[in-house]
Amino acid sequence: MKKTLKYCIKILQLSWGANGFYSVFSIVGTIYQSTLYPFILVLALSRLLDLLGSGRPVTSIDLTVIIGSYIFSSLLLNIVTSYLETQSVLLDTRMDNYLDLQIQKKLTHLDPATFELPEFQNLLTQLEGVKGTIGVNVMRITAFIDSIFKLITAAIVVSTTFPTFLPIILIATIPSFYSLDKYRQKVWKYFVEERSILLRVSQYVKNVLSQDGTSKEVAIYKTGDILYNKVKAHQKAYIQRFTKASEAGLPGVIFTRIIEFVAFIYTQSLNLKAVLAGTLGIGQFALYFQQTQNLMLGVHGMLDHYSSINMRNKYIEKYFEFMNLERVIHSPQKSLEIAVEPTPPLIEFKHVSFRYPNTKRYILRDFNLVLHPGEKIALVGENGAGKTTLIKLLLRFYDVSEGELLINGVDIKNVNLDKWYTHIGALFQDFIKYQFTFKENVYFGNQKQNDNLIFLKEAIKNSGADEYVKDLPQKYDQTVGKMFKDGIDLSGGQWQKLALARAFFKNAPILILDEPTSAIDAKAEYEIFQRVQSLQKDKTVFIISHRFSTVRNADRILVLDEGKIIEEGNHEVLMNKKGLYAELFNIQAQGYK
Repeated sequence: MKKTLKYCIKILQLSWGANGFYSVFSIVGTIYQSTLYPFILVLALSRLLDLLGSGRPVTSIDLTVIIGSYIFSSLLLNIVTSYLETQSVLLDTRMDNYLDLQIQKKLTHLDPATFELPEFQNLLTQLEGVKGTIGVNVMRITAFIDSIFKLITAAIVVSTTFPTFLPIILIATIPSFYSLDKYRQKVWKYFVEERSILLRVSQYVKNVLSQDGTSKEVAIYKTGDILYNKVKAHQKAYIQRFTKASEAGLPGVIFTRIIEFVAFIYTQSLNLKAVLAGTLGIGQFALYFQQTQNLMLGVHGMLDHYSSINMRNKYIEKYFEFMNLERVIHSPQKSLEIAVEPTPPLIEFKHVSFRYPNTKRYILRDFNLVLHPGEKIALVGENGAGKTTLIKLLLRFYDVSEGELLINGVDIKNVNLDKWYTHIGALFQDFIKYQFTFKENVYFGNQKQNDNLIFLKEAIKNSGADEYVKDLPQKYDQTVGKMFKDGIDLSGGQWQKLALARAFFKNAPILILDEPTSAIDAKAEYEIFQRVQSLQKDKTVFIISHRFSTVRNADRILVLDEGKIIEEGNHEVLMNKKGLYAELFNIQAQGYK
C-alpha cells in the first residue's frame, strides 16, 4: 500500500506539471459531479417529501431554500460538466505531450553506452504504452478520491439512523474486491507484456510494408500476404490466451457481485421496515436509499480503483525506472583541463584492453597507438577487427577496461565530456538526415554559430552542397526529406554532403569519418574525400572505410585484426609488404577490372 500511495502522489505531481491548477479543478469537478451534486439533490428532495408528508403547510421560505439550493447547485453542475466535457481531451493531450517531453528530455541526458544496452531498449519500447496507462491512472486516482468522498458523506448520513449498514456493506464488498483483484492479476499481462510483444510485431510489419527502403522488396517478392498472416496469427494466439484467462475469472466476479446485491437488498428491507413502522418519512427513506447506494458505490469504488491502480503501478513503474536511469559514462566531478598545445591534441592509447559490458571477449588487448596532431589516419580491417570500437573509446562512449587513453597527457576519464566533444566533428555511416530545413541541418553542427551566415555558406561550399542548394525552391530555408509537407528528398550523395557541411560547420580540430560513404557511388565518395584532404590540413582526421580508394591517401594506414595492429604505414609501404592490406586491396581492385 505504501508503494501504491507513493506512485499515486508521483502521478498527481505529473498531472500538476502538465496541467497545473486545472488538474486540481478536474478532480474537484469530478467529485462535485459524481458525489456532491447528487447528495444535494436527494437531500433537497427528501426535505420536500418530508414537508409534504408532515401535514403542515409548506412555507415560502421552505420552498425558497429547496428551490434555491436546487437552482444554484444545478447551475454549478452545468458549469462543471461543460468544463469537464470540453476540456478533458485538451487536458489529456497536454498530459500526453508533457510525458513525451519528459521522456525526450531524459533521452538527451543519457549516453550511447546506455542506448546500446538490451535492457534499455526493452524498457524504451514499453514507454509508449506506459504514457496511456499514466493517463488512465490519473482518472482512476480521481475516481478513488471521489469514492472516498462518496463513502464518507454516505457513512455520515446513513450511520445516524442505521449504524449497521456500513459494516454490512464493507463485509459484502470485500469478496468482490478479492475476486476482481485476482481476475486482474490473471489478465493484466495481456494488457502489458503480451500486448507489447504483439504491438512490436505489428509495428515492425507496418514499417516493412510502408517504408521506402523495404516496400520495394515486398512488392517484388510478394511477401505482403505472408507478413499480414504473421500478424494475424500473432493476434489470434494472443486473443485465444486472453479469452481463456478472462473467462476463467468471470464466474468468481459474478458470484461476489451477487453477494453485494443481496447485502444491499437486506439493508433496504430494514429501511422499508422503518418506514412501515412509522419511524421514517418517505423523504428520509429516499435519502437513505440513495445514500446506501452511495455507501456501496463508495466502498466498491475505493477497493476497485485501488486494485486497478495497484496493478497499473507495476507497469507505470517502468516510467519511473526510465526517469531514474543514470548515464553509464559520467564526466568527472572535478575535471582536468586539456592543454591548449598542441592543437589538435596528441592522442595516446597505452596498453588499452576493452570488452563490451556483459561480454567475455576482448575486442582490444594490450593495444598501443600514438596519434600525432594533424595526422590523417585510416583504419582498415575486416568486420569485428575493432575499428569502430576505437572510435567509441576515443569519444568515450565507453571506458577502457584496462590501460589509459590520454589526451595531451590527460586521462580521458578526467576530461569533461562536453568540453571534449567541442574538439570533435564527425560524419558517421548512419548519420542523421534531419527532416527540417537545409540550414538547420548545418546549424546543428555548432549551435553557438546559428546566426553566422558567412560561416554557414563557407561550410556548405566546402562540403560541395552549394552545387545543389541553389536549385532548391526555398534555398537554405527548404525543408529536406519526405516526412513533412513540401519537403524535398535528397539523393544519397546530397545528404552526405549536407552532413559533411555540418561537420565542417563545427570546425573542430578532430574529424571522424566512420564508414560515411558506404551508401553512395564512387564519384560522390571521391569528391567528399578530396574535400576532406584539401580543406582539413590542420585537423586530425580518422577515416574508417572498406573502400581502399578512400584510405590510400591517408598519412598512415593502420590494419587491424582481432583488436591488434598487424600492419602500419602509408599505401606504398603496405603494398610493398604484400600482407593483409595488399591482399584486401587487390581483391577489391579486381572488382573494378
